[in-house]
Amino acid sequence: MPTQTNHPPFAPGAQGQLAAQAAPAARSGEPRVTHAMAERHEALWLSLTALHKDVLALGAKKLTAPLPEILRIAGEGLLSDCVPFAPKSGRHTRLPVAASDLGGLAVQLGQALAMLDAWESQRSFFDAQFGCRMWRVEGPRQPIMRLKPPAAALPPRRDMADLRDKLAQRIDGQRAADFQRGFEAGRAARSGKPVAEIVAEVQKSYPRLRLLD
Repeated sequence: MPTQTNHPPFAPGAQGQLAAQAAPAARSGEPRVTHAMAERHEALWLSLTALHKDVLALGAKKLTAPLPEILRIAGEGLLSDCVPFAPKSGRHTRLPVAASDLGGLAVQLGQALAMLDAWESQRSFFDAQFGCRMWRVEGPRQPIMRLKPPAAALPPRRDMADLRDKLAQRIDGQRAADFQRGFEAGRAARSGKPVAEIVAEVQKSYPRLRLLD
């Protein structure tokens, strides 16, 4: 049975020791992970760690104390969320059932955290360029956020101001085109065109007007 500590794997203090061993990029055959799965793992790791600490604190005096219902529900929910991160050979078809006492649940949560640590270590590496651990993902780099990576390691984000400017330009251009079409329709009406022909042209330019029929 693996022993679980309250420290995250590859903590900042240990990163320097692992730098020489970790490859800066994934080698052929090494498991990779999607951005969504990496984020899911980190959120689950934090929730499990918080519940594990609470259970240990409650059971500090008596680990054999009965498990409160609210902790049973929370524990079984998080243990179920861990199933996708379990080795395929160790996955069960039945949903996990929480132990009946605080000590038993603490052991289960510790085992689940150890399993998440192993899953993470197989799908991450130490990036010497940025000085932090990164997920092995396709596309933009993604550091392990709970280890507080440096700002330089964070993935680049698109400039929202630039996106707003481009959107405003598109809206202004569409308004100008709509105005021009309306002006031309009005000029055609003054020239004596048949009303039915003018209405047909306007409906082609402004499809929403068909809702008024």
